[in-house]
Amino acid sequence: MTKVSILMPVYNGERYLAEAIDSILNQTFRDWELIIINDGSTDRSATIINNYRDSRIYYVRNTENLKLIKTLNKGIDYCHGKYIARMDADDISFPERLRHQVEFLDNNNDYTMCGTNAVVIDGNSRKTGKIRNLPDNNLLQVNLLFSPPFIHPSVMIRREALDKNRYDEDYRHVEDYELWCRIARQGKVANLQQDLLAYRWHDTNVSVLNNQVQEEMKDGIIREQLKMLGIEPTGEELYCHKITFRLYALGRKQDISAQQSEAVSAWFEKLLRQNKKIKKYNQDDFKAFLWARWAVLCISQKRYSKIFSPAFASYHPDVLTQLFKLFFFLKNK
Repeated sequence: MTKVSILMPVYNGERYLAEAIDSILNQTFRDWELIIINDGSTDRSATIINNYRDSRIYYVRNTENLKLIKTLNKGIDYCHGKYIARMDADDISFPERLRHQVEFLDNNNDYTMCGTNAVVIDGNSRKTGKIRNLPDNNLLQVNLLFSPPFIHPSVMIRREALDKNRYDEDYRHVEDYELWCRIARQGKVANLQQDLLAYRWHDTNVSVLNNQVQEEMKDGIIREQLKMLGIEPTGEELYCHKITFRLYALGRKQDISAQQSEAVSAWFEKLLRQNKKIKKYNQDDFKAFLWARWAVLCISQKRYSKIFSPAFASYHPDVLTQLFKLFFFLKNK
């Protein structure tokens, strides 16, 4: 059996496609198959794909444009590997990517999925930034309650998990976030801390073109996650829930009043009280995560004296240890 199937959908990807395919051919880990599905491209994508003669590359052509979600679900059926890795036609996998992810999943049978860190590049392949996501399962489980903590084209997932959990067409543009929430309920998840992907950010990214729709769909996922915690938030509570992840929306710092800050603190208290009842998340990790988000809010508003005195503060050693790890992570993010 092939160890890794790499699933790469392509739609009019001629500009970067060869670079993406070459990055898979250059992997130090060699036991892979690359499933390329051309979703009705009208550019030179087909010609570029057909120029490759490697027997590990399987080319599938959709007779019509099925769009991303249907194409991904179709592609899963072509994958024979123990693990399925995602790859986009405009990104670059670094040579050690597959090796590191395979080693992690081979050595951690209780983990269902792992992503990686990434550098961000622009349309001309110039480095413009970096993406850092939390590494640990307990914190990632909490993070999923607020926002997606994985880079979609960096993930590697056990095939049996994707056989049982396909991408949901009702969550267009956030299909990855919704899928990860389901997968994380069935096993542990992680992010490797090495930069193993160059993630290309340009003005034709789905996230750029569909930002408003994405946010509305994310709200629906967050509400579903909160419902599993036994909470149905009001509009004001949903605002409090999301605000620490949107403090610099559209490149501008958001001004939050002292009254709104207190409402955030009260909301975090409510989350912790409910979690203490049903024990969905590790309570110490949950408290540390919320405290770190509170610190982000205080720092953004220059209310430094408030950082260590939220109403939900706990000075238990386990909470403080995790909190300072989160501070270090956020400092280097």
